[in-house]
This record gives sequence, C-alpha cells and structure tokens, in this order.
Amino acid sequence: MSIVLGIDTGGTFTDGVIYDNSRNTVLTKAKTPTVHADLSESVSAVLDALDFDEPEVIDKIVLSTTLATNAIVEGKGRPVGLIAIGAEPKDPLPTPWVKSVAGKIGIKGKELMPLDEDAAEKAIDALLPHAEAFAVSGMMSTRNNSHELAVKAMIENKTTAPVICAHALSGQLGFHDRTVTAVLNAGLIPIIHDFIEAVIRALDAKKITAPVFIVKGDGHLATLDFIKEKPVETILSGPAASMIGAVTLSGADNAIVADMGGTTTDTGIVTNRSLTLSPVGAKVGRWQTHVDSAKLTTTGLGGDSAIVLDNGKPVLTPARVTPACRRADAEAAPVLTPTDILHLSGELSRWDTKKAKKALDAQAEACGSDPKTLLSDLKNLVYRRIDEDVLKAYADLAYPVLAIGAPAGSWYHNLRDRTGRDAIIPEHHEVAAAVGAAVAAVEERATALVRPDEENDGFVAHIMGETASFSDKDTAVAFAADAAKARVTALAEAQGVGKPTVSVDIQTIENRTSWKTEYIKTVIHAVARAASVQSVREESKSYDYHLTGN
Repeated sequence: MSIVLGIDTGGTFTDGVIYDNSRNTVLTKAKTPTVHADLSESVSAVLDALDFDEPEVIDKIVLSTTLATNAIVEGKGRPVGLIAIGAEPKDPLPTPWVKSVAGKIGIKGKELMPLDEDAAEKAIDALLPHAEAFAVSGMMSTRNNSHELAVKAMIENKTTAPVICAHALSGQLGFHDRTVTAVLNAGLIPIIHDFIEAVIRALDAKKITAPVFIVKGDGHLATLDFIKEKPVETILSGPAASMIGAVTLSGADNAIVADMGGTTTDTGIVTNRSLTLSPVGAKVGRWQTHVDSAKLTTTGLGGDSAIVLDNGKPVLTPARVTPACRRADAEAAPVLTPTDILHLSGELSRWDTKKAKKALDAQAEACGSDPKTLLSDLKNLVYRRIDEDVLKAYADLAYPVLAIGAPAGSWYHNLRDRTGRDAIIPEHHEVAAAVGAAVAAVEERATALVRPDEENDGFVAHIMGETASFSDKDTAVAFAADAAKARVTALAEAQGVGKPTVSVDIQTIENRTSWKTEYIKTVIHAVARAASVQSVREESKSYDYHLTGN
C-alpha cells in the first residue's frame, strides 16, 4: 500500500483524507472549521477528526493551503527591504522600503556598468532597521545574476534575515513583475516558516513522522525545505489541489472544474487530465507575479456569501459572513447565505435550521414578500450567479462541468435541466482538495534561451541568470538543452524523485520572408517528472564555453 495523508486548509474548512494511492481509495475523511488565527490548530483538529490510529503506515503527508494567497491579499506579509539594481520599477511595489543602486547588465548578459558597491552598502544599512527580510532585483538579472548575488552576499554579511534574489524565482523578462514576485516571496518567508513549524508540531503530537510536502500553485509538489525558501510558489495552492482532486475522483479527461467553497468559486479547465496553466503567472489581489499557477477564474460565490437587502430587494454579495444557521446571536440582522438556503430547502441539516428560518422570516418581512416566495427567489439568485458569472465564460467549450466543494452537490445537481450542460459531482467531492493534495506529484520545469550575439558574431545561451557564449548556434542550443535538463533533474531529485524522467522541447523561431530566413531565437523547455516520459535528448556532451554570471 501507499498511504498518504492529504490536508487542505481553506478559508472556511480544513479538510483531511487518508488516501490509499495504490488502490485510488479514500480510507477516511474529515472536515473541521478553519481557525484563521492559528492554522496549526486547524491541522490538529482535522487529525483528531480523521481518527486514524495507524500513523506508522502513512508514507507521505501533503498540504495545500491558502496561507500565502491570503497573506498577500490582506497585505500581511512581513516588512521587506528591496534593493533594486539599475533602476527602481516605475509601477507600485508591495513594500515602501526601496533603495536603488547603480549597475547595468545588457540584454545579452554583458556587464555594461559595474555595480556601485559603496551605494549598495549604504542602501542596505538604511533598510536594516525596517526589514525582516530582503529582496534583490536587477533589471537584466535573468541574463547575468552576478550583481544580484553580490548584493545578496553584502546583506548576508550584515544580517541573518532571509534574502531572496529575483533571478532565483523567475527566468522571465519583465523587471516589475519579477521584482514584485521577489518582494512578495521575501515577505512570506517568516510566515511560512512559522506555519511549517506549527504543522510539524501537530504531526509530532500524533507521532506521524512521514515526509511532508506542499502543493504549489501549478499543482505539483515541493518539499518543506524548498517552500521555506520559495513560499510564493504556494500561491493558489488550494485551488490547484482541488482541480487535481476533481480529476482523480471523477476520472474525467476533459472538464470545466468548478470548486465552490465557503468564500469563492474557482473555475479552471482540465484537458487530457492536465491543468491549464496561466500564460503570465499567478495574479493575487493587485499583484501580477511570475509564479507558475493553474489558470483560474475566481467568483465571489461561496456557501458563506452574504445575501442582504438593498432598497428592499435581496442582493447576493461577495462578502463572506457566518451563515445564520451557525451564528451565535439569534437576534442578528436578517443576513442569509447559500448555506442557509440549503438548510431551509431541506438539502442540508448540519446546523440550526431554526436560526436560518428566523433570518428568512425577517428578510421576507423587510422586503414585503412571503418566506416561501423569497426562498425560491434566493435560490434563483444563486443559480443566476452560477450560470452567468461562473460558467458563461465557458459557453463555447463543450466540456462537462466537474463540480466539487462542500456545496457542489446541492447547487450543480440540476445544471443539465437549467442549462443543458452536463455536470459531474463525484463521490468525496466535498474533500476534493485534500484528495488532490494526496495524489499530487513532483514536476520541475526550466526554460533556456539561445539568441544571436551580433557584437561577437556568435550566439549566447541564457538559463536562470547565467549566460554562455558560443561561436556556433547548434553547439549553443545543445549546451542550453543539456543545462536545462541538468537543472530540472537536480531539482526533481532534491524533491525526492529518485530517477526522474526528463523531456526537452526545442523550438526554433525564425522570421521568414520571400527572399530570406532570419534566425531570431531558440527556446528550450525541460520538464522532469516522476512519471514515465520519453526524453527528447538522452546523451550528455561537454562543450568549451565561457560563463558570465555565477
């Protein structure tokens, strides 16, 4: 057997499953309310609720969490000092503590202006009193990371605070978004450290000693050591795990996944049992990042969405409130939620239906309606939000809707009657994210680039802040492919994959006219997986090359 403990900490509930990967079976499952003030308490509670008395047979623990996403949205990251090399990004940044220093790297990776080390030392000293973590970002650090690494060494000589370089998080151009990613990551490091330590304490108390992983926003796994350094990778971890769980539980190859939780509904597309990734990276709140993530649309519709009166008419809002059926104050204002509606219609009986009925009566009186008519109107409000706001964007896609999340069975069961679209509501849909965490696997990716070097009549290869120069294009491409392959192999092995299989895709981009063909660049994508995938290149060669940027 291969027994995995999957835990998903969402905005309303923390879900847990004990999953047998060898038989694709949920052995036991549990849901407990999320304690936002202390997520470790949520983990402890779900472990108690699972009531699994054989901790020694658990082979792996996998977490998915909204901690990073919520911290960014709520602006609760720790104070970050940013050293920007070359210039300060013009658009807003998620920290007020910014210093820029001189130094310039060209797009081909050549140093055009030395780093002003004296200015960097002074900038660090000015930021030290304000920062709990540091980010370093240079304009062309993806081509040559030497300036970033030099500043990082200076900071580490002065403080033990964590330091992250932007090139270590993204190989993409785009100075502002790469800098944002680095700042957000730095601010999350102390938060994730505290969370990881709390989770380990909860597991130790249950004598669960198996290795622990976390689901990244792209749906793949990372070790705790990896996430400690790159917590920003857990942006949208929960929704990605939900989509993986949906596919696992349903067996569907192609689907529109709609994950209805307590606060929001997240929708995304699965094609050939694979997540569709965002082409530009995750966007959280106002911040666009370079973090790989599932391509998702989020709608403010969940079981706890507030239904209030506006000028005597009920309005479904994105605000999250405690449902009337769960509120301690029986005399609270007549605010209802989709969870209350399910209690009132007899589809759910988990909490106090009498409290929901009292709120319904009060709202009916306030808007001059009878309770029965109002209840029907409220259900239609939710249905319209699902049809118009959640699913309308996929009107031209003939995939079925794969509905998961605790409220899914009630709100999507009649989708075909309403819209003509098929709906799949799998068994264990209410804990799909925890199942997704349990079955997620390791996958590492890297991108390398080869371009002409007109100045030296040759070619340059770029990968994650390093640049190599060649006189021959084919040699440059072969080097870049092998370098990308070596990088993803090492990353996968560091995540616990003994012998990852690696695929390498090489794309040559040319500008062709009627009278000539102009070479533009070659893009190399390497992927290492735990699954069996045929590699494009298996041989290893050595080359004579010159590296700039260590």
